Amino acid sequence: MNLRPRRPQRPPSETDLAERDRFRALVRESLPGVRASAEVWRNGLAAFITLLGAAIVVKGRTTTAELPIGWRLAVTVLVGGGLALAVVGLWHALAAQAGASPLAVTLADIHRDHGSVDAFEVATAIRAARRLTLARRTVALALASLFIGTALTWWAPSEQPGSIRVTHGTDTTCGTLLSADGGTLRVSAEGRADPVVIPLTDIRDMVVTADCS
Repeated sequence: MNLRPRRPQRPPSETDLAERDRFRALVRESLPGVRASAEVWRNGLAAFITLLGAAIVVKGRTTTAELPIGWRLAVTVLVGGGLALAVVGLWHALAAQAGASPLAVTLADIHRDHGSVDAFEVATAIRAARRLTLARRTVALALASLFIGTALTWWAPSEQPGSIRVTHGTDTTCGTLLSADGGTLRVSAEGRADPVVIPLTDIRDMVVTADCS
């Protein structure tokens, strides 16, 4: 097998030389371009997480306080998971912008692993671009999770107030408390069209219960 180098049949043309120069310029611009894009994503994500975290701290408890426990758990998982994914996306954007590890290599290392400085810059740009792509996908999942969690708070039923069980005289009435004024208690009991009016003086016992079954 003949491995000796062969002389090209013709010298490079002006077009070939121009393509070579354009490729070198593209290589030199690839890494700064990817890192500039990653910096924009990093800044935007940092601001987004700051605003989102503040909103969750201020409004989160108020928003979920009246939700049933199952809905509250779902909203917590979705919103908390979305916030966690946004932080992961920020981490990947930071890694793409600054590099995943400190750059401590020698020219001999570059020649051994990549063959040339241009090839090393291309490999570094590819790694940064993959990190940035991963950051974008993670942020997309975070936004989807946050949107679903927010939508659940719009559609989730409010937690119904507990019923009240009143023992008055020899009777016991259980239902929803309507009012307590004018010396009487008005309770809406299931199966009765009109509320039950109970004088406060007749009440012997009164407890809040989850249901009247």
